[in-house]
Amino acid sequence: APRGLADIAELADQASVPLVDVEVGAGLGEMHPSVGAALFRIAQESVTNARRHADGAAHVRIRVSADGDAVVLSVVDDGAPVGPGRTPGFGIVGMSERVALLGGTLVAGPGIERGWAVEARVPRSGVKR
Repeated sequence: APRGLADIAELADQASVPLVDVEVGAGLGEMHPSVGAALFRIAQESVTNARRHADGAAHVRIRVSADGDAVVLSVVDDGAPVGPGRTPGFGIVGMSERVALLGGTLVAGPGIERGWAVEARVPRSGVKR
């Protein structure tokens, strides 16, 4: 079976650095399988990127929440502040394209205080309006 929203919880990892903490909110309801699969892949890739690129990150926080008819995935690490000029890698471009195909949006960039933040918003139906 394709990976989905329920599999995001498996990304939680307290045994390695950075620690990965997952919180899946209530009220997410039914969603198109392609949406769950895309959110899983984005969460997985974001964790991989944090492990590979986030200097000094101790913690990666994954949150999934419902917002009207959309699902919001947020992945934030607490690595060193990201200087200007760091360009998103190919992974970010791929994630953005995957989300756009489902009628959603993805924003990735330096976190408010430190680290890197990725936020994807996807309609549960997985269908562009």
